Amino acid sequence: MGAMRYGTGSICTLPGFSTGGLPWRICSSTPSAGRDEDYHPYSTGNFCNNGGKVPFLVEGLFEPGECVSRCTRAHNCAFVTLYRNGWCQLGSKCLQESPAGDSSAMTYAKVVKSVCKDEECWGGWD
Repeated sequence: MGAMRYGTGSICTLPGFSTGGLPWRICSSTPSAGRDEDYHPYSTGNFCNNGGKVPFLVEGLFEPGECVSRCTRAHNCAFVTLYRNGWCQLGSKCLQESPAGDSSAMTYAKVVKSVCKDEECWGGWD
């Protein structure tokens, strides 16, 4: 599994998912200023089993690009689990994993990096 990159103009492919040989575009037209997100492989065949009354931030059927885009837009989203059938799970943590009922599950961890140079994002404050 390779890292997925999110930012202006980036194109990402999701290993293990059929795209007809074409990459998915998962970039927003309004990325967060001064931020760039990568999604690093975390696990295969498992999901983040956070338990509790609300175990996921979002769970449902979404295109993979939409699923990843939702995580990128949510400041508290840290993990994305994608399934071949289109199922998507977003979580703020992944303290415990459990085997997924569908072995196609692939979980990625969101890594947020600053893309600011010097004072670029702070407006040149002295």
